[in-house]
Amino acid sequence: MNDSRLRKQEAQLRATEEQLSAMLAAVLPRVADSGEMLFFNSEYTPSDVQPHWLPQESEELFDLAHASVSLREELGRAVPGSLGQLFLSACSEAANSHDASRRGPRQLATWLLAEMDSRPHR
Repeated sequence: MNDSRLRKQEAQLRATEEQLSAMLAAVLPRVADSGEMLFFNSEYTPSDVQPHWLPQESEELFDLAHASVSLREELGRAVPGSLGQLFLSACSEAANSHDASRRGPRQLATWLLAEMDSRPHR
């Protein structure tokens, strides 16, 4: 990969992760309080959940998290523990209707907020 393309992808990753972090910081406290179905989206939604029940941010957050993980993979960066991977993990857990002990949206939002708070700030 040439230097120009690498710099462009690095900048894109930074911008994507900053936007994901800012959106999550704004939305997660509300979800921790309300229990909204933030962690459902076009890929992770049980069959009994209607798309119009989801908060408007659900799909945008999913897209940002997915883009973040994809960019990290392309750049050879660590994916486990990244914010995008953590959000996608929460989505997967929320949609796993076969797991009776899965965390609900309030618990997932609280967990993800704690994960974000424990991350080193740049």
